[in-house]
Amino acid sequence: MLSYLARIIPAYLRAWAARDRTQVSRLQQRVWPTQIDLNMHMNQSVYPQVMEAGRLDLVVRSGALNAWRAQGATVVMAHQHITYRRELRLGAAYLLDTRAVGVDGRILLLESHFLVGERVHAAARVGLLSVGPDGVLSAEAVAAMAAPYLVEALEVEDWRVVGDAVEATVG
Repeated sequence: MLSYLARIIPAYLRAWAARDRTQVSRLQQRVWPTQIDLNMHMNQSVYPQVMEAGRLDLVVRSGALNAWRAQGATVVMAHQHITYRRELRLGAAYLLDTRAVGVDGRILLLESHFLVGERVHAAARVGLLSVGPDGVLSAEAVAAMAAPYLVEALEVEDWRVVGDAVEATVG
């Protein structure tokens, strides 16, 4: 619990202090010695922890957290799928790009990309289930709740970011 709070509280405070109300979270990160495995690259169990900081940054910065709480709603993890493409070695600098990209029934879909330059080192799709005071929200309620925060998915081809998104994301 203490390590969770040590990760999340600083992330929350950074996002709250930024107040830029963007719909995309872009966090510059580095692989630390506490995050590596015996192969000297970021351990697969660290990726979800880093993504959690990106999701928190996204919902705080965008204003979604306050809006959803005002409606009495919260989101919980429904599923996540991570594809590991390239390793992130000790000391490597990378950018975590997190964005809400759609709704599938009652599930809000988020994507996270671990980027070094234009290269995607890992990509994840996460589904969040929305819960209100009376239980799981309907598909219509989730769509309405998510609509102000949805953006286009990051355009990726052959594990590289393409188009204008390169400058906007990694520049």
